[in-house]
Amino acid sequence: MLPHDLIGNASYVILAASYLVTNITWLRLLAIVALTTEAVYFYLVGDRQLWVGILWAGIFNLINIVQLIILTRARMKVRMSEEEKTLHASIFGRLEKVDFSRILAVGRFEQYPDGTTLTRQDRPVESVHLLLSGRAHVIVDEQIIACLSAGDFVGEMAYIGRCTASATVITEGGCRSFRVGVEQLRALARKHEKIEAVMNARFSIDLARKLRTRPLTEPALRALRN
Repeated sequence: MLPHDLIGNASYVILAASYLVTNITWLRLLAIVALTTEAVYFYLVGDRQLWVGILWAGIFNLINIVQLIILTRARMKVRMSEEEKTLHASIFGRLEKVDFSRILAVGRFEQYPDGTTLTRQDRPVESVHLLLSGRAHVIVDEQIIACLSAGDFVGEMAYIGRCTASATVITEGGCRSFRVGVEQLRALARKHEKIEAVMNARFSIDLARKLRTRPLTEPALRALRN
């Protein structure tokens, strides 16, 4: 195998690697490296007809560079408080900061006193809560079946299954949460596939953890069947 053949094969290996990454920044960077290496290969081969390939490699690189500049500028505009940074790192680390800022824009941080009802069994759920501190009781048919704490979601089943609340959830003591309207979150997920994928993954993890500690109620079972 000649040296320029190694360069040509390397360009396609790098291009294949770019298709394997999920981070858009790395995808574009690897694509730029692959296309540049491919252009070098075409030049070394020396066939006049390959200048078309070199030209298009340059055009694709220009597109990727422009998109990287746009993405970088969007990231630089994102400003987060320490609480928001902690929330992003602990729960939504798989989301780009730009996408996470979209969730922040439709949600809000709330402080709830003792005895606040976050959801009511068999009633529509207006918001999904992520508990940041404090505790909350999960009540089914007037019996406490579980206790939620920081890191737990409230109302995620209504988002997943488009159903009413499977339980009543009442705060115990002071409780702080990040709250997002169910319909606002659905609208955001429809516009941004990455947000939808990450939210579904987080809800699935939370649901699986809850299943290990308590049985599903009948409304929850109906939601999963749907």
